[in-house]
Amino acid sequence: MSAGVYLEEARTLAGTCIARERARHGGNADEARDRLARRIGWAPGTLYNLMRERLKGLDYDLRLRLTEYAVEDLQNEIDALTREMERARNLRGPQSVALADKAQKLLTEAQALHARLGGGGDQ
Repeated sequence: MSAGVYLEEARTLAGTCIARERARHGGNADEARDRLARRIGWAPGTLYNLMRERLKGLDYDLRLRLTEYAVEDLQNEIDALTREMERARNLRGPQSVALADKAQKLLTEAQALHARLGGGGDQ
């Protein structure tokens, strides 16, 4: 792959991580980007420049940390959804079926993304 492709993939991955961070903790995109930067150990300005297409090249360590963080984040979500699905299955009544179906759908989506990022999918 060319450097431009790696840069675009990193930008897309960072955007996904920022969106997930924002959905999970609220705030605006700048706050979510700053939280993500702290979590991966990089300067917020580097992520800002990545998202604004200002980086001329991609540091391998940045790409690696973004990928590691995304895989870890998805693994945590898969684990939480698996627990939620088990709780829903243990409930009685019609709501338990709907909750289990929703949890299964979310789990399947998270596993597919996790596999796409190279984290495996057999959870």
